[in-house]
Amino acid sequence: MSHVKVVTLPKMGSVSVVCKTKRDLSPATPLDKRDDEALGWLYWDRIWPSSVALSEWLIQQFFPDELAGQRVLEIGCGTGLVGVVAAKLGASTTFSDLVPITLEAVKETCSLNGISHVDTWTLDWTGKVDRPEQFDMVVGSEIFYDSTVLGNIVYVLRQTLAPGGTGFFCDPNRLGLDTIKQVFQERFNVVTTKIPLTWPPRKGYGGKMATLYQFRHRFSNQI
Repeated sequence: MSHVKVVTLPKMGSVSVVCKTKRDLSPATPLDKRDDEALGWLYWDRIWPSSVALSEWLIQQFFPDELAGQRVLEIGCGTGLVGVVAAKLGASTTFSDLVPITLEAVKETCSLNGISHVDTWTLDWTGKVDRPEQFDMVVGSEIFYDSTVLGNIVYVLRQTLAPGGTGFFCDPNRLGLDTIKQVFQERFNVVTTKIPLTWPPRKGYGGKMATLYQFRHRFSNQI
């Protein structure tokens, strides 16, 4: 069943996040849409540590409303925490994920946090990008978990990041820094920074670090 978790963020305070499980699927959902592969292996049913770390970093950089007027896309949004934080910092946020029930939860999360305009996009990284607009900022957290889809993420970022825009991604380095940089550097300038992981807020968790990746188009003709 869906449940609400609360994340307390510096300066911004409490953000309520709706997490859904397979039990929340509609009875009308076809059987072939209920298996783990179709549901993204349930990567979307929890708050991942890197999403909190990226949210905290965005607040440090852009609080209180420095993203006003900016178009932000969150890819592989899961619970949508990062996109919600961007919206609360003034951005117009589009939330994208492969799994429709994830986007249903995001709409509920936005409602709980007073975000009235919600744009969602069912986006499959392995398919063609089917929307023409580009974004000033593209964000994502803990999506570099499978080396076979890194090239697909590069493609999505090339298509969706506007010229002069920046991609901000946070990852705990499951694949290794060199692997990720090697794939992205052909098309993007890459800057990396270490940032702390503070979630979950349990004793003894301190000291763990993630990598913040900043991507900008290497070429003027990014397509």
